[in-house]
Amino acid sequence: MKRETQEWLKIAEEEFRSGECLFERGFYRIVCYHAQQAVEKILKALLVEKEIPPPRTHNILDLCIILRELGNNPPLSEEESVFLTSIYRSRYPAGLGLLPSGEPSKSDAEKALRCASKIRWWFQEVFKTCPPDSGKL
Repeated sequence: MKRETQEWLKIAEEEFRSGECLFERGFYRIVCYHAQQAVEKILKALLVEKEIPPPRTHNILDLCIILRELGNNPPLSEEESVFLTSIYRSRYPAGLGLLPSGEPSKSDAEKALRCASKIRWWFQEVFKTCPPDSGKL
């Protein structure tokens, strides 16, 4: 695995673990943000590994479509991809209208972490490896 890919994965793992820790403290908005970032970085890591510059986007559905066109099949449904993309916007105040359902709930945070966990395990299966210094993915 390329060094740059490993760097993307290391940061993705930090994002995921941060989300897990913050979930226990009830910071659901930030949990959603970190879960989305973990997914985004893992998907971009796979693009980097394939020597494709990752696009400057936070749109999970777009990243999944690109990877599917390249022969990979990230295990996120369209609904999950759209959810992660919309939940990413939760880092802004709800009054800006960017998150129509309001403040992210505990259920939203759980769903975001489940999606991130699914992508982590999928990537591990694709590469049969774990990210550096993590002991797991």
